[in-house]
Amino acid sequence: MPEHTFTLSNGLKLGYSEYGDPRGEVMFYFHGWPSSHVQGSLFDEPAKKNRIRLICPDRPGIGLSDFQTGRTLLDWPDTLTQLAAHVGADNYHVLGWSGGGPYVLITALKLPKRLLSASIICGAPPLKFLGDRDMFWLYRLMIQLRRCFPTILGTVLSLGGMAAKGSPNKAPLRWLMKLLGVEDRRVLLLPGIYDVVRDATLGALNRGPRSVIADADIYLSEWGFEVSQINFPIHFWHGKQDRNIAWTYTDRIASLIPEATTEWSDIDGHYSMPITHAERILTTALRKETSVSLPGQ
Repeated sequence: MPEHTFTLSNGLKLGYSEYGDPRGEVMFYFHGWPSSHVQGSLFDEPAKKNRIRLICPDRPGIGLSDFQTGRTLLDWPDTLTQLAAHVGADNYHVLGWSGGGPYVLITALKLPKRLLSASIICGAPPLKFLGDRDMFWLYRLMIQLRRCFPTILGTVLSLGGMAAKGSPNKAPLRWLMKLLGVEDRRVLLLPGIYDVVRDATLGALNRGPRSVIADADIYLSEWGFEVSQINFPIHFWHGKQDRNIAWTYTDRIASLIPEATTEWSDIDGHYSMPITHAERILTTALRKETSVSLPGQ
């Protein structure tokens, strides 16, 4: 896995990794939460097949990237612009999974002339606006800990990192796996898949829980813009068996964006949606496939 860092104009280092075809069309991949650039490796093979140069940055404070005090979602377009200049990309695609979704939205709002496509898989919603009632109970618990007992949340995340090193076939991870849908459990138990998810999570925690909590605070804050202001086409993908982030969030957000399109799967969840349909998601972004038929459609 080729890992790189470069220095931003504010003096901080930003880290990223590259997958796919180094001579292909540039696509920036925005990882989930808690995760890191390692997550992008799940798209390596379909990116190679479709000649995509997949560049996966760590957000400030995560993985290879330095912590940025007071960071907000509105800071991202400038950070991405500097990264794009560094890798020599004038125009590019953007793809975000889960917690990476809001970063696609702010990019589409602020940098539409640079974009070739914008896609979001099972994206995180503006919780300040839509609330957390339909989020996974573990996420809701962490939100309450952040609000009421922020120091305890750091301990919970550290313990979670230790638990992640175990086997998904053994307790305590086996208990959490039972909370997921059938397709999510199946996909996470495929050879190598859980290893990537685990390593990406540990990559997020390698600088300590402070950075992961600061990353989460952005989802809980006011984003600083209305999604209805976005005039660039956003392609949403969501599985209706997603127990982490309910598909109804995406339905609400997409209804507010004039040029949004949606692809639903009746059988897929938070993990199976991007992993099972990775190639279709990428080819649709490249406009090689205009009609997508997913299970249940």
